[in-house]
Amino acid sequence: MIIAYKEHSQFIMILAIMYILGVWGGPLIYPIYPLFLFLYGLRGRYFEMFIIAIWTLMLADYVPVENATYDDLLWAKKLKPLVPLTLFLFFIRDRESFKPYPKLFAYFIPFLAIVTIGLTDSIFFQVGFQKTISFVLMYLCIPLYVTILHRRDQQNFWKAVLTFIIGMLSIGIVLRFVAPDIAMKVGRFKGVLGNPNGLGVFLNLTFILWVLIRRFNLATFTKKENIYILFVILLSLIWTGSRNGMMSMFLFYVMYKMIQVNWFFALVLLAAILTFNDQLFIVFVGVVEFFGLQGFFRIDSIEEGSGRAIAWVFAWQEIQDYFFIGGGFGHDEHIMRPNYKWLSMQGHSGGVHNSYLSMWMDAGILGVTAYFGGIIAIIGKTMKNNYIIIAFVTSIAFNIYFESWLVASLNPFTIIYLMILTIFIGNLTGEDYVQDEFSIADE
Repeated sequence: MIIAYKEHSQFIMILAIMYILGVWGGPLIYPIYPLFLFLYGLRGRYFEMFIIAIWTLMLADYVPVENATYDDLLWAKKLKPLVPLTLFLFFIRDRESFKPYPKLFAYFIPFLAIVTIGLTDSIFFQVGFQKTISFVLMYLCIPLYVTILHRRDQQNFWKAVLTFIIGMLSIGIVLRFVAPDIAMKVGRFKGVLGNPNGLGVFLNLTFILWVLIRRFNLATFTKKENIYILFVILLSLIWTGSRNGMMSMFLFYVMYKMIQVNWFFALVLLAAILTFNDQLFIVFVGVVEFFGLQGFFRIDSIEEGSGRAIAWVFAWQEIQDYFFIGGGFGHDEHIMRPNYKWLSMQGHSGGVHNSYLSMWMDAGILGVTAYFGGIIAIIGKTMKNNYIIIAFVTSIAFNIYFESWLVASLNPFTIIYLMILTIFIGNLTGEDYVQDEFSIADE
């Protein structure tokens, strides 16, 4: 990992300069940022473009500290639409070099068609249209760039991209001590992201990405590197107090290990979890109370999902008006925001906090069926070679039950999610796939 930092030291310096300009340089960042992005594109420096994409989306997720007079990372929020547009522009220019194209996008075409039709009932058509364009471009471009970077750079790409992600998470840990106002929110750790639960989602996806990179032999890490990666992820996760993040990661790891024993047993375990979830909840609460961790796991709010149940009931009522075809991307936000004050009085803050309901509001039951039909088709194709995708889907299926990030595109979660799907469907592993045991120490 240190080698990756040295190889890209000049690029890291450029990122630091752009960050400084964005926070303290006034409007200078608005011409400088697209200039660097386009210069890298003109030179075919796809890796730098890809890292800038992840970096920008992580910064754009940032929420200002309490009582702040201005949003010092507002520039990232304003400039992030350039990410998919620039990636698409240089894909069109260099389209021959991207061949053969990965087929991931094709699985979601029916869903995208349905959610686009839903724009005819959009409350704010312009916003919904912009979100549709960004969603399409991200699902199209991320697999393209991941695939071409894998072909060109092989393990150097995977090692460098994970090194960058862990580096950003490490900065969050440092901020926990030197600038807690930035790294903390309501007594919980959020690092460089916007909120603790969001960081929990990101950590779960990063953990899965790390496991898959090693499992499919896409890159190798030393024992010390693996220990450090695991340390950063677990320490950050514990500090967040994100129950969703913890349980999602736990489910992935348990299913992953069970698959190594027998994939059928893994499916039986999944069925048991779904069937006896109420009993498992009672056992979980009992264990937490036995060890005196009620405060850490916030047991007093866990049954109602920290107010989420209120939002779910409200969302389900609104879905009835858009049951078969929703109101297009952003429809869930357009419904929830005008009712924010009323929902807050009922004990809920935020959006729907459930990707299934959010997608239903945006795309209707037809869109939900089309999207997860695509996921099922991906599972069917991938399981011809391996069954690890069962663990991934189990983790994500649980995770999105409490968060709505799946219906968005310009966030730091979707880009990692699409990288993982590309690993499964993009024919990246080939003969590199190995049936090894997962362990922390890879020499």
